[in-house]
Formats: sequence, C-alpha cells, structure tokens
Amino acid sequence: MRTSASWRADPDEPRRAPLGLWSAVLFNICAALLPLAASYAFTTVARDHLYSYALTPASQQAVRDRVEHLAGGLISLDFDRRRQWEDMIAMELVKGDVSAARGFLLSARAMLSSRDADQLNRALHSNATDADIEAAALDLLTPGTRARYEANVPLLSRRSASGVATTRVMTPPEPLGDARDFELMASSMLADADSDPLHFTLTGLGLGLGGALTPRMQAGASALLAASRDSNFDGEFAQEITARIGAAAPADVFRSEALARVHGSTDPASYPISSAAFRAAVAHDPERLAAAEAVLDQVGEMSDATTPAGAALLLTHARSMRDLPRLHLIAEAAGDRAVAVAKNAPHDGRLPAAAHGSLKMTRDLLFALAAVAFAALGMLIAASATVFEAIQRLLSDLRHGGRIKTAHDDLVQSFDAPWRTL
Repeated sequence: MRTSASWRADPDEPRRAPLGLWSAVLFNICAALLPLAASYAFTTVARDHLYSYALTPASQQAVRDRVEHLAGGLISLDFDRRRQWEDMIAMELVKGDVSAARGFLLSARAMLSSRDADQLNRALHSNATDADIEAAALDLLTPGTRARYEANVPLLSRRSASGVATTRVMTPPEPLGDARDFELMASSMLADADSDPLHFTLTGLGLGLGGALTPRMQAGASALLAASRDSNFDGEFAQEITARIGAAAPADVFRSEALARVHGSTDPASYPISSAAFRAAVAHDPERLAAAEAVLDQVGEMSDATTPAGAALLLTHARSMRDLPRLHLIAEAAGDRAVAVAKNAPHDGRLPAAAHGSLKMTRDLLFALAAVAFAALGMLIAASATVFEAIQRLLSDLRHGGRIKTAHDDLVQSFDAPWRTL
C-alpha cells in the first residue's frame, strides 16, 4: 500500500486548494470574535439599562397571573381548597393585615378548585376589575368571615363608587430616628469599624443631613429598615444594598471628618460634630448619594403600590440587586396579591421570577448582536467546509481504491486542524 505522501504526489490526481487551511483561519478568527462581541452586547445592555421591567397592560396581567399561581401553590391539600382559602383570609384578618387578606381574596380563581373557579368566572365579565373580583369572591365566604372582611377591609367597590382614586388606606412611614438615635449610632461607627452602615446612613439621610428626602424616599427608607430586621434579609442582596446605601456616606470619610473636628474634650460622636461629619461624608461623592436615593425612591414606589410593610416583605425575597426591579414590577402589577404571596411563600426565588422584563433594541445593541451572529455563522461555515473537505477526500480515496487507512487518517486530521491552530 502506498503512503499518503506518494499518493498525493500522483500526477493523475487533480490538485486541490488548501480549503482546510482557510477554514481553520476563519474558524479561529470567529472563535476570537464571538466572546468579544457577546461581552460588548452584555455591556451595552447593562450600560444603557436596555433590559427593563416596565409596567404595561400586558406585563401587568402576566405578572398577576404568575403571582396568583404562586398563591394557589400555598394550598397544599386539594380535598377542601375553599375552606383552606377562607382560613388563610380569616387568619390575615385576625392579624390585622388588610392587604394580605384582600390579596388572597383577589387570587380566588387560582386558589380554589376548578368548580369554584368556574363559578367565579361565570359571575365575572371578560374585563372584570379588582372590585368586581372582590365582590364576586365575597359570595364564596361563609357569613361570619364575610362580615369580618367587610367590617375591616375597605371594599374596592365602595371606593370606586365614592370616586376615591386610591385603593388602600396609606399608613405613615416608620420614623427613621431622631438626633439622639443618630448620635448613638455615630458613637458605634466611630468605635467599631465593622458596624453596619445601613441604619446609620438611613437615619442621617432621614434627618436631612444629606439634603431633604422626598416623601417617597422616606417611605422607601422606612420599608428598607423594616426589611433589614427580618431574618430572611440576608445573603448577597443584603450585602449589596447595604453597600449601595452605605456608600452615600463612606464610613472612613465620616470617621476622619469627625475626628478632625474634635477640639479638646469634645466628644466626636456628639450631634453637632457627627452631623457635620456626616454632611462632609455625603458631599465627598454626590454620585453615590444619587445612587442611594434612586434605590430609596424605587423601594418607595413599591411601598406606594402596596404598603410599607408589604414592600418590606417583598424585599426579603430578593437574592441580589438584580431582583429589585423585578420586585418593583411585581408590586406595581400585583399589589395586594404580591403582599399575600410575599408574606406566606417560601423564600426560594420564585416570587422575583414572576416578573419578566423586556429588551429595548438600540443601534449599539444591534451592532453587537450582528457581530455575534456573524461570528457564529463564520464558525458554522468553517466547520461545514472542514466536513465537506473530509468527505471529499474520503470519496477520492475510495475511487482510487486500497487507501481506506489513508482516508481515515486524512479525515481525522481534517477535523483536528482548526482546533490545533487555536
């Protein structure tokens, strides 16, 4: 049997262009371009905030359906779903949580059996409002629970009839602390470098030491403080949001400013000194203050859409800062339903996952995606060309006869060539 070299030197065999070489070059170029283009696409999305969780009629209905589905999963036994559903409403009424009680009532169609859900659907028209759902679901409660609900929960139908725009009684946000509280926390910050800056920074901002907060930001700060006291407020999200808020008044800058203002026996933690040091720390980086205020405003919007306590409950379900805009959309779209689920559902990430965002296309993003597509297509073409050349060589060997082993070796080399040149 002739060797591969003697066969390739055969003058009767037609000369072929080095297709494998050019395929390997194209494959390597595209393999290098693909991760670069993908990284640029991700950077563009993050930089320009192109992936958003905006509230639209379509997203509102989709989020509501997913949240109601989660509420339905809270009923573990199927033999008497109506009784369990009513018990959950009655329990929230006993606790005085009007929002959660209404949320379970509005989720009736997902929580009840199919027969009861069909009964509700027959009583409701296609574009039924929450007031219509509430009125129809009340008919499924026993007289005692219904009377307790009507006595404690402001009915949406009554509010709609009276022309009141809001659907809930808003409670004032929890006070963030006074000058004495701030002085005590300043003393702790000066004595211990590992002190938690979240409460300290929120108290200082609440006192107006970084500029006046809007009522919405005040409500957001109150909800964030309430969430921080929950045992489920931990992990990556707690660390990230604490760092984001604490960066508005860096602890090292605060300490250096407070110590620089000490004269004689003056206590650096006294309010006149600590408040001045806090102002100086806030002025150190206005962009970080703006980032912290943006977070407080977003949490405040969650509080407006639900309740301060409901916003705090939603925050305990966040696993990272990426979940904050998702929970914001859930609060706006699902309202009381979200509060009921947040209060009773396990903290396993399913609640934030109920919100699906949308991607806005821009010229930079289209350019990046086109580069990704070009690189992927180039790799596909290079691989196809390598396969084509390998098959061509195999057929040529079979035509010349007696060269099966040589054809096999050439086939293996053709497949390996692009990878060996990486």
